[in-house]
Amino acid sequence: MAKNQTPTQNNNVSAPKKSDKKKVALALQGGGAHGAFTWGVLDRLFEDGRFEIEGLSGTSAGGMNAVAAAQGLVKGGNQGARDSLNHFWEKISESSRHSPLKPGPIDRFQGKWTMNQSPFFVAFEYMTRMFSPYEFNPFDTNPLRDVVKELFDFPLLNKTIFPKVFLAATHVYTGKVKVFGNEDLKPECVLASACLPFLHRAVDVDGEFYWDGGFIGNPVLFPLIDNCPTSDIILVRINPITRPTLPTHARDILDRLNEITSNASMIREMRAIAFITKLIDDGKITDGSLKRLFMHDIAAEDEFQQLGFSSKLNAEWDFLTHLKEVGRNVTDAWIKKNFDKIGKESSGNIYEEFM
Repeated sequence: MAKNQTPTQNNNVSAPKKSDKKKVALALQGGGAHGAFTWGVLDRLFEDGRFEIEGLSGTSAGGMNAVAAAQGLVKGGNQGARDSLNHFWEKISESSRHSPLKPGPIDRFQGKWTMNQSPFFVAFEYMTRMFSPYEFNPFDTNPLRDVVKELFDFPLLNKTIFPKVFLAATHVYTGKVKVFGNEDLKPECVLASACLPFLHRAVDVDGEFYWDGGFIGNPVLFPLIDNCPTSDIILVRINPITRPTLPTHARDILDRLNEITSNASMIREMRAIAFITKLIDDGKITDGSLKRLFMHDIAAEDEFQQLGFSSKLNAEWDFLTHLKEVGRNVTDAWIKKNFDKIGKESSGNIYEEFM
């Protein structure tokens, strides 16, 4: 059965030389096309040039951003990472060009990125509730599979120890989290981390079956804590924690449940981190056996509160680049406000946000 231990890192590649850059680890949430926001966040961080990424933990779209960024860093440094991410999202948009899942005329008239008024999406939604992907997709067609196999250099990633990459998937039989590290990575691992069970068949990785990691770890933080020397973790969130209004329509209720379940595991880890941090700060743990963490949070709650689940399936280039720009702008503001806090203190109040 699946194991939930953090994978041992490959030691065949030399560690990076000492750097004066701010050392951080990145935890990237998943959420379909909303991951283009994270693309913008990473693009701005790499453009800045003052950050050194020791590790990336990601789930679903966050995992793909992590793999694209890591591969780019290894091949071409910060600019290589930016180019790799841009190429990945271009391919995602191209692969969906002929998909009928696009905003309908009413959605466009209302100036929304959702597909709630699209006849094709409504029919698709009904079909996925009545039939499984084993029934409506007998040939297991998955355009994402082609993108992953074409773009990612897994032999390179397998022998890379810096940056470290961790992808989370949900083991179907046990319901436990499975974390794939650099030496484990192959197309099936990436697809497993992004496998929505009502859209795609469970992914077979070495005889074990997995669904999207967002059900149990979105993203997982413990591999970064255990395996990265840095005490600074930047969490990039794309699922709103709060909403200002009560959902009363069926679709709104389902959207809110999706957000709550997608955030649940992350909130539990953040609560544990907040609890241990308080024990350290209050002097109740003084032997140095636990790492004192500095947590940072980059998010755009207002932007994502306007969106629902259907927009996570909207891979139109205009939407993806819109989210990228939102991510860049939010990150630019975050850097200006919080850069000097890296290595010294948390830039957000995790007690207020997650406790």
